[in-house]
Amino acid sequence: MIDLFSTPSLITIILGTVSLLIPIIDALNKEKSSKNKVYCGIAFGSLVLALIIVIVRVVSGETLPALSLASDSVITDDVFGAFFSVAFLIVSIMVTVSSWSYMKKKSNHASYYSLILLSSIGMILIGYSTDFIMLLVSWELMSIPTYALAAFSKKDPISNEASIKYFLFEALSTAIIILAMGIVYGITGTTNIYDSIVALSNIKSELVPFGVLAVGLFIAGFGFKMGLVPFHMWLPDTYSGSPTTVATLLAAGTKKAGFAAAIRVIIIGLVALDVQWSLV
Repeated sequence: MIDLFSTPSLITIILGTVSLLIPIIDALNKEKSSKNKVYCGIAFGSLVLALIIVIVRVVSGETLPALSLASDSVITDDVFGAFFSVAFLIVSIMVTVSSWSYMKKKSNHASYYSLILLSSIGMILIGYSTDFIMLLVSWELMSIPTYALAAFSKKDPISNEASIKYFLFEALSTAIIILAMGIVYGITGTTNIYDSIVALSNIKSELVPFGVLAVGLFIAGFGFKMGLVPFHMWLPDTYSGSPTTVATLLAAGTKKAGFAAAIRVIIIGLVALDVQWSLV
């Protein structure tokens, strides 16, 4: 069950509503010269409001302490998620501010700022996700807008190539992660990250290799998404071909989202399996 008044829910409602309102305002706004300034200001204001909500909730003690996984909900309002949310929102704010200058001579301003907000929602939900399905949905919510943003200079073939390569490797990494989730679900019978970790720490010895395989697949999948060596083949072309502001969002935002997901899933999973690593 999701608390509609929790930090991630409020942020999703605020940013989601604004991302839908911007295209509506664009359809009613006949003044072309002010569109970029207006939409940039609206997006900036909503992101700052979301940042204030996160900080106030943490300072007032309304969030759960540290890395809280003991929850039946698909999202958990804890300090871990709040920490990454602050980082994501700061990145999105900086990208939005820099986009005001970049988008002056561009078109489709409403779509651009709406996509940034939608991608920001996905990043934030990744930090708060405590369920594999929610984690996957949040990641796709973050990724799909960035596919379009990477190809925003649609008349530039390099930008289109960057978007296609980004999409293909993201799709591959998602498939690998889904396979890992399937193995974990087959072993534990649950998609809740905390319940899965508890189950993995008590599995029979003959099932440990399957647990290690799942962790290995998670490492490969998230490695692709974070652009870690040796899974970084897509990264140079995507970053160099994307618009500068979008490349900033990808480098500073999606990478952090990968680390947030990896900490919840991979690192804690390794501890649960109590695997003894040694040099061969």
